[in-house]
Amino acid sequence: MRRILGILKTWFCERFYNIEPKICIYDLDGTIIDSSHRATHDEKGNIDLKGWKEKSTKDFIFQDSLMPLYTQLVKDYKNGHMVIICTARELGKWDYEYINMHNIYYDRIISRPKGNTTTDWKLKENQLRYLFQLPQYRDKQKIFYDDNGNNLFALAGLGATIVDAKRFNQMA
Repeated sequence: MRRILGILKTWFCERFYNIEPKICIYDLDGTIIDSSHRATHDEKGNIDLKGWKEKSTKDFIFQDSLMPLYTQLVKDYKNGHMVIICTARELGKWDYEYINMHNIYYDRIISRPKGNTTTDWKLKENQLRYLFQLPQYRDKQKIFYDDNGNNLFALAGLGATIVDAKRFNQMA
């Protein structure tokens, strides 16, 4: 294990050293993890954040399951592509425990800062903008996997290739 920004990161598996890696960005909920049992929505379809936070306990989190797109994440990671998890949820101890227990491979995790209430698409657009501006990432192909149309539209606007996780998971 090694320490990254105060978080222990496991050396997960054998990995190909890719000199021209793609940047593969994965959402968690509805993309690689089915956590629908924890989500309730209002009449406009917006998630009830208070209810979500109340169900962010070990018992609820460990009822989550992996979705078919998880196998693509594993493939990308083992082929030496940079894997970034970008989620609009606040991550806590049990989220990280779940991620590591289920071998959800990653190079970096980006999550919602505690107390931040920015709309998901705007949050992700702002948090991932550096990949499209910094010279070391600017010319790399970026593939963004998400189940939310607004998030997909926002990242397409920055220049990412987008994959609708809902469709991918249904086809698998």
